[in-house]
Amino acid sequence: MGFLLIEYPTVREVFIDDVQCGSTRTPFQVPNGYHWIDLGKNYDYSPSAQRVNVQGEPYQAPVRASFRPL
Repeated sequence: MGFLLIEYPTVREVFIDDVQCGSTRTPFQVPNGYHWIDLGKNYDYSPSAQRVNVQGEPYQAPVRASFRPL
């Protein structure tokens, strides 16, 4: 397990492999491995999805992925 932080200007739900798993701006724990991440089906953000690789990163140094509003 490792930690993931999704960066976005406001708080939004985060979907990992099509399952709601947390929210932006707060690190949360996910299983190790490759995962597809998005912010839901509105697609009012870019990129529309990202693939990340989690490998046991600690809370203090999570994997980071950034999205931006359109």
